[in-house]
Amino acid sequence: MNDLDLQKQNLLMETQRCAELFNSQVFTQNQTFTQSAFIEILVRLNYILQELSTKNSRITWTDSVQIDQNIKDITDLINNLRNAACHSDSPRNYIGNSNIKFIFNTFVGRCPNAVKIGENISLGNEYQNDIAFYYGDKKIYLVRHIKRLLEELPNEINKL
Repeated sequence: MNDLDLQKQNLLMETQRCAELFNSQVFTQNQTFTQSAFIEILVRLNYILQELSTKNSRITWTDSVQIDQNIKDITDLINNLRNAACHSDSPRNYIGNSNIKFIFNTFVGRCPNAVKIGENISLGNEYQNDIAFYYGDKKIYLVRHIKRLLEELPNEINKL
C-alpha cells in the first residue's frame, strides 16, 4: 500500500467515525453528549475537508450555506464552526459585532425568526425537517450539510 492509499484509508476511517456518531441518534434525542458528538464531527470533518482542499479536491457547494467574507462554501463553514466550537474565547462565538455570545444553540423544525436581535439579525431554522446548530451567527444544518457531506465524502476521497 502506498502513501496515497494510506491517506485515503485514513480519511475514509474519519468519515466512518462521523457517520457512526451521526447515526447514533445522539442528535435526535437531547442527550448529555450531543454537543461533544457534534464537536467531534466538526473536528473530523474539518480535517477531511482541509485534506481534500490541499489535494485540489475542495468541496465547494453552497446549498443553504450563509455566504459572507469568511465563508465561501461548505468547507469554510465547517472550518469556521470547528474553530468556534474548539475555542470558547473565539470571536466567532459572538453574534455579529455584538457582545452576545451564542454557543451551540439548536433550533429543531421550521422557526426562521426564533431569535431576533435588532433590525438586521434573525436566527432560526428555515426547514421543518432539519436541525440548525449555531455558534455565533453561523448556522449549519444536520441533514442538509452534515448528512450530505457524510454521503458524498467517500466518493470524493476515493477519487484521490
